[in-house]
Amino acid sequence: MTDLPPPPPITTQEIRIVDAQGNPRILLSAKDGVPVILLMQENGDNGARVMLDTAGRPAVSLDNPISGGPSATMEIDDKGAHVKFDRPGGASSYLFLNNAGGSGMVLIDPEGRRRLEATVASDGTSTIKQLGADGKPLP
Repeated sequence: MTDLPPPPPITTQEIRIVDAQGNPRILLSAKDGVPVILLMQENGDNGARVMLDTAGRPAVSLDNPISGGPSATMEIDDKGAHVKFDRPGGASSYLFLNNAGGSGMVLIDPEGRRRLEATVASDGTSTIKQLGADGKPLP
């Protein structure tokens, strides 16, 4: 048996992969100059996304199939690295590590107000701040 040469590469801006029923399930695209891999749920809603922005910074997003359920995003931006958990309506939390070496965690209440911040600066100084509904530090 002889080995066949590999097929030539496929060159295109977008590939859509469908399931047996013809529903789009995977999208591979660089159509707008931004590479993205999109995994879609059976109903066509986004399920997960991996992409690079125009500056080449990566992001991974996980969308909840439950309406109103929390989603998660991990991304690199011009400030550093972030992991964010977000629920429609205001509640969210995120972890970060900034480019200067500082890290922290922020918790947001259902009204969209910061309620707790814990940070460690690049010099090792740590702080924990509990905030009231008015945004002012609690004693």
